[in-house]
Amino acid sequence: MRASIIDRSAEQVTIQIQIPLSSVSLLTSEETIQTVLNEAGTLASGEALKQFDSDGRAIEVGGASWTSKGQLPQTYQTPYGAVEVQRHVYQSSGGGTTFCPLEVDGRIIITSTPRFAKQISHKYAEMSSPRLVEDLSENHGRIVHRSFVQTLAEAVGSIA
Repeated sequence: MRASIIDRSAEQVTIQIQIPLSSVSLLTSEETIQTVLNEAGTLASGEALKQFDSDGRAIEVGGASWTSKGQLPQTYQTPYGAVEVQRHVYQSSGGGTTFCPLEVDGRIIITSTPRFAKQISHKYAEMSSPRLVEDLSENHGRIVHRSFVQTLAEAVGSIA
C-alpha cells in the first residue's frame, strides 16, 4: 500500500502517501495518482466510520437491554473503495435480530457510506446501471457490480 496512517486522534487522521511517477506516460502517472488517492480516501473513511461505533457497553433498545457480541468485521463501500471495519454488533438476550450503532449513527445504507450512496443515486438518475458501472470504473477507479448499483439506488429511493 502506498498510503498509510501515520497519526490519528479523535479529531483527525494524518495519512502519508507515496506516488510513483511514470516518465513513460502522463496518463499512467495520473492513473497511479488516482489509485493512491483512493487508497488514502479508503483509509480516512475507515477511521471516520470507527467514530460512529459504540464502546461495547450494554445499551438499551426499545426498552430491552442489548449486549455486544464483540467487534465483528463488515466491509463498507466508500467513494474511494471498500473498507473493512471491526464494529460492535448488539443482540438482546432473547436472540433474534442484531443492532449495529455504527450503521445507524453513520447512516449507512445497505453497506454504503452516505456520500457513496449519494453519488450512486445521483448518477443513476442520469444514466443506466451499466453506464454508471462503467463511469465509476473509468472516472473514479471504483469497481462495483450492476446489481449493487440497482439495490443501493432502490434503497435510497425508498428513504427519499
